[in-house]
Amino acid sequence: SDILGMYVGQTEQRIRDAFAEAEASKAILFLDEIDGLLQNREGAHHSWEVTQVNELLQQMENFSGVLIGATNFSTKLDPATLRRFTYKLTFDYLDNAGKRLFFERMFKAMLKEDESKRLDAITHLTPGDFRTVRQSYFYLGGHARSNIERIEALQQEATAKEQERTIAGKIGF
Repeated sequence: SDILGMYVGQTEQRIRDAFAEAEASKAILFLDEIDGLLQNREGAHHSWEVTQVNELLQQMENFSGVLIGATNFSTKLDPATLRRFTYKLTFDYLDNAGKRLFFERMFKAMLKEDESKRLDAITHLTPGDFRTVRQSYFYLGGHARSNIERIEALQQEATAKEQERTIAGKIGF
């Protein structure tokens, strides 16, 4: 959102400025939700959509620093994007050991064997699901009274995103 401008040409200038600033300060340039800037040009309806992608691709090509882009929608990226990233990483859902680790660290609680089995049975959990559940208790002004309540809340998170998961596939880029 810091890059997008409301006037024609403003976004392209901000893209150039971001790359120049990162290069000058030898900073890592991280573009989250990069699919918003690098959508496939074949689906463009306006010329500025094409010039925005062209500018970003050109800056990526000439950038000597480190650029990291993150998206959950890699299939929506312009095809020319992929060859400009040296490494492409895909993050999958947590395995059982990862789920237990996040549970114990996020909730500062140890799991009993039967609770571990219930947690293991929940598929497609991500670190963000644990954060969401923890935050929900924080905003409600309290804490879950038991691990079972936490596990049930995690199950609700997994169920809520089930439809999206079947459409989008894996997470990450």
